[in-house]
Amino acid sequence: EQTLIGKWEFTKTLDQNGNEVKKISLDENTPDGKPMTLIAKGPDIIIRTDGTYTKIFTPVNSDNGVWRIKSSNEIEYEMVITKDSRQGRMIIHTQKIFPDKKWRKDEKGNFLDASTDRILELTESEMKVEYEKDYVLVYKKITE
Repeated sequence: EQTLIGKWEFTKTLDQNGNEVKKISLDENTPDGKPMTLIAKGPDIIIRTDGTYTKIFTPVNSDNGVWRIKSSNEIEYEMVITKDSRQGRMIIHTQKIFPDKKWRKDEKGNFLDASTDRILELTESEMKVEYEKDYVLVYKKITE
């Protein structure tokens, strides 16, 4: 658990053969029927001792919430989506249309969205995380 705490910078994505990839093809299609691809880039991650985390996707797009160890090689992130944010308002609107879809909430009424990363390898300076079953996100730890 102590090894996880710190700042992790995304460095590269690897395929099953250990080759670096720049784009990932998904089994899904776009709404116009074209194959869907993603840029093979993970977020930078800050894991704090107080149990909170930040995943930084872009300078203006970050996820925040709490983290916990789920098993010997899994870390669970519970993102907090504030009810007054654009995404929170969209969830509220979507729930009116699809009342069976229930989101978990915190005591303030904010929405909680949990995801789990499976850690394939963890050292003091490097972390490898499974991504979309066929890929590995590689991180290096930033020392200050």
